[in-house]
This record gives sequence, structure tokens and C-alpha cells, in this order.
Amino acid sequence: MEKDVTHREIYDRLVAVEVKVDRLTESTAEVVSAFGAAKGAFLVLDWIAKIAKPILWVAGLGAVIVALYERFKP
Repeated sequence: MEKDVTHREIYDRLVAVEVKVDRLTESTAEVVSAFGAAKGAFLVLDWIAKIAKPILWVAGLGAVIVALYERFKP
């Protein structure tokens, strides 16, 4: 025969599920926060890459000009 489940057992199970859901919610919030921080970091790195490329071209051009000047200076 099946065992009858008391209201107290149902309540205890419900409380246990609520605790698990609360822990899962906290963990999920931490993961979402970490992804948000990583997204911001990649955005900053993208800006740096966009700025660095023209700076490297100018520095390279300057180095070529200095090298040519040193080679052919009067």
C-alpha cells in the first residue's frame, strides 16, 4: 500500500526546494555578473586595439623616416 504523505512532509520538502532555488539564484547572479564584467573588459580591449593600430602605423612611419634620415643625412 502507498504511504500517505503528511502536510508536514510536504512543507519540509517545499522548504528544501526553496533553499535550493535561492542558492541557484545567487549562483546564477554571480555568473551573470562575471559575464557582464568580461563583456566590459572585451569592449575596452577592442577600443585599445582600434586606437593602437593607427599609433603603430605612425610610429612605424616615424621609424622609417628616422632610419632613412640617418642613412642619407648630409
